[in-house]
Amino acid sequence: MNRNWMIGFMFVLFVLEGTLLPLIIPDMWQGRIIPQFIFIVVLYHGIYQHRHTALIMGLAFGFLQDIVYYGHMIGPHAFSMGLLGYLAGLLFPGRNITLIPMMAAAVLGSFLYQTILFAIYSLFNLSKMTYEVAIFDYLIPSLFVQLLFALTIYVPMRKWFDLQSGTAENEQD
Repeated sequence: MNRNWMIGFMFVLFVLEGTLLPLIIPDMWQGRIIPQFIFIVVLYHGIYQHRHTALIMGLAFGFLQDIVYYGHMIGPHAFSMGLLGYLAGLLFPGRNITLIPMMAAAVLGSFLYQTILFAIYSLFNLSKMTYEVAIFDYLIPSLFVQLLFALTIYVPMRKWFDLQSGTAENEQD
């Protein structure tokens, strides 16, 4: 039942990313701030739960983003979200990750996520800007939004995964 609640939470984030957040972002920052909150939750899954779960969640919600929001190509978001969720679980094998390493993983993961997307879009000539311009135009402003979101949900997500692993341990005893 816990996984169903998490999928529901991620679906609510998916809807918020496309409906409410574009209305909240000021007009001069439209297109420069790209909130990718589902990716942050996928990183939390990879680090605190299991890397295979993060891979599946990243692939599923990445394909959903590719289809609904970014229709240029099918697959870049799914590939990068699944890959980085899996790698986060691989790099942090213990579940006792504190706040600072988690925020570093969120910033580095978000940076790599947007860099992979930029590389894929540049490879297929969908993006005409240089990487230096992209860094200052939308990568860095978006990183601050992702970091703020990761800080906001750190305690609830940590409690969620601790509670979920505690109930799993009690079921095994």
